[in-house]
Amino acid sequence: MKKLVLLLFAIFSIEIIAQTSEQYTYRAEFFFGDIKEGNTYNEVVDQQMEYLKFLEENDLNYGRALFQPIWAGEYEYDLVQYGFWPDGQEQYKEWGAYMNEYPAWAAENSQYESEPFEIKRSISMRGVRARGIRIPREEYDRFKFVDFQQCSFEKMGNLEKLLDLAARVEASEIELGNRAGYGEHYLLPYRGFEKPQYDFVIMRHYYSAEARSNLIASWPDYRDMMNKKGYRKEFQRYASCGPMSTFRTDWLYNSADN
Repeated sequence: MKKLVLLLFAIFSIEIIAQTSEQYTYRAEFFFGDIKEGNTYNEVVDQQMEYLKFLEENDLNYGRALFQPIWAGEYEYDLVQYGFWPDGQEQYKEWGAYMNEYPAWAAENSQYESEPFEIKRSISMRGVRARGIRIPREEYDRFKFVDFQQCSFEKMGNLEKLLDLAARVEASEIELGNRAGYGEHYLLPYRGFEKPQYDFVIMRHYYSAEARSNLIASWPDYRDMMNKKGYRKEFQRYASCGPMSTFRTDWLYNSADN
């Protein structure tokens, strides 16, 4: 009887894991800077949406969002531009088109003689979607919250262990219920102007303010689950993270969806 119970529990556990969301890799870039004097945020948005027309005409697969600091301490930039591709092939395809074809296209089609945003720092990242539970797209807010944490691997830690842990945490969240409306990504530095003082960044975004509120309401049950199953201590064996900063996110487009 005991063996039967254990077998049924194992089958149920496998089924829950199978219901978790896909972990996939992608490429990303961040541009940190300021809105130029005399320009506005809306002009930055308009210029970005203008670029979407170029992407669609050239069958390029690229997405863009804008991050503005909310609770981020003494943050030195007005804005962060975030771009992403599904893989490295699409990344270099879009980069090549931007360098070689976009200048002529912009000369004929753009209303801007120069960009309203001044880039002061940039970095390219390898991204992995680690976990998260989505809500219907019609429930998304335009402006969303996104949290960032800079983290370093401990001696026992690596990305594979973190992703395995993330899948188990998500499976346990599904059992809890009322844990939908977010996505969590791990971003690892790839190229940039300087060597970062961290190994990876956790980017945790929320699809709506209501979803964020519901997640907060379920926090006591989530905390108890994390402690009971030992997930919190397991994460601490693999990585240590700094303070969390929060930004307002304006998800502008993903040309793959158009």
